Amino acid sequence: MSRRRTFTRRCSGPGPCPETSVIEYTAHRELEHVAKDWKCPRHAAPDEWMTRANRETTTVLELQPRYLDALRPGQEPRLLGYFWGPPGQRASHGSVSGPGFKALADNFPPGTRLTVTAVITLPDDAPEDTTS
Repeated sequence: MSRRRTFTRRCSGPGPCPETSVIEYTAHRELEHVAKDWKCPRHAAPDEWMTRANRETTTVLELQPRYLDALRPGQEPRLLGYFWGPPGQRASHGSVSGPGFKALADNFPPGTRLTVTAVITLPDDAPEDTTS
């Protein structure tokens, strides 16, 4: 039986970041598809993180058709169904949910947009933050 090894990547985001990604592998060829440059979730999408300085964020998902590629030449692609995804990007979720909402793609017509907004409301007596 082959011995499992680990490959550890440090976050390549700005500044010192303690986050790491650990990947287990048996053969080096398993690492061929793994990007050497990796960013933790906070550095990969910094605008999505809520902070005292960034207290509101909005995202939009659009219901889009998804097709299975034709298996043979001359064959039409087959509709798999409708899925949620960012406008102009690949849609991959048949259902989406978060605190206070759930939305199944099957319940809505194509082109439907789901807009989700999150707002942080600090208490009136919250101390000033100098770190953001």
